[in-house]
Amino acid sequence: MITRRQYPSYVFTLGGATALAFGLLTGPHSATADPAADAAAIDARYAEYGGAGSLLGEPLGPATEIAGGAERDYRGGYIYYSPSTGAKVIYGDIAEKYRAMGGPASPLGFPINDESPATDGIGRFNDFAAPGGAAMYWKPDGGTWLVKGPVLTAWRASGDVTGPFGYPTSDVTGVNGTDSAQFAGPGGTEISWSPAAGLVTTPADLATNLPGYHVPGGGTEGAPAAPPAAAASTDNGINRWWGLPIGLAIAAAVGWLLSLIGKQLASEPLVGRKPATRTAEPEPRYRTTGDHVTRRPEAPPIPERPAPTYRSARPDLPTERSGREKPRITPESAEDVPFSYDHKTLGDQDR
Repeated sequence: MITRRQYPSYVFTLGGATALAFGLLTGPHSATADPAADAAAIDARYAEYGGAGSLLGEPLGPATEIAGGAERDYRGGYIYYSPSTGAKVIYGDIAEKYRAMGGPASPLGFPINDESPATDGIGRFNDFAAPGGAAMYWKPDGGTWLVKGPVLTAWRASGDVTGPFGYPTSDVTGVNGTDSAQFAGPGGTEISWSPAAGLVTTPADLATNLPGYHVPGGGTEGAPAAPPAAAASTDNGINRWWGLPIGLAIAAAVGWLLSLIGKQLASEPLVGRKPATRTAEPEPRYRTTGDHVTRRPEAPPIPERPAPTYRSARPDLPTERSGREKPRITPESAEDVPFSYDHKTLGDQDR
């Protein structure tokens, strides 16, 4: 039986279990996490890539779960896996910057390709599953930089590293709603984009190299560019849509259990309150059975007991006088007693 004192702990336990179950069911990776399958996919890609004889070298440990997927470390790089992106190889400076930014747990998500050569055959790049697109480009003498969103789309449309902008020389940064990045083209080359201004290039005439964009009237602002469509996901939506009804069903079940507990507590006497006791009603003096009336017999009278007498526990003392008692003076004999102020006589009498 659940007492009122135990009720808060039961509510807390049931509530925590509900929240945990709901989070697991509605989370984006609840139904796809399978450590054995993830490790098997990584091992298969490792074998295809060349195993220990490739630039990855020997593994440094087993595959570990991370952000809804898995990763495995090797002497020369890493393999990341998720159900929607598959197992992809990443290494070198790109891998180090990617991991420094948070890896798959960052807004970049998992890599969606193996590290690959850039279009000029000199640099390297990796694409990532971030909404709107994201990529890291590396060049031996130029460092590793992140390009993403509409800036990445416009730059690649111009020819990326082989176009007029060249390699990126900074990450894309957002300031006051405007994303921008610097490039290695003519001095001060920049591509920026905002929902209000659209695409802007520096120098302005470089916008003519972007298919679908132009600079009206020779100004510096290009036509607003529509944000690129998000990359298609292989998630069939089961996790997202089935989590809601299952979570609601769990919440309803917990509510039903709490209502049962409340009813049980309502019938339980409060602590410290004495239960009411019913006293028997006095039996009527006369009892009627049909037409016959029966008188209840009266109780016999209680006999009176005599009052107890008390005797002195001290026996009577003898009345004989020893001769040393003081004389008793009565009113009749008071006149015959001599009266003297002699202190000696009084002293003798006192003795």
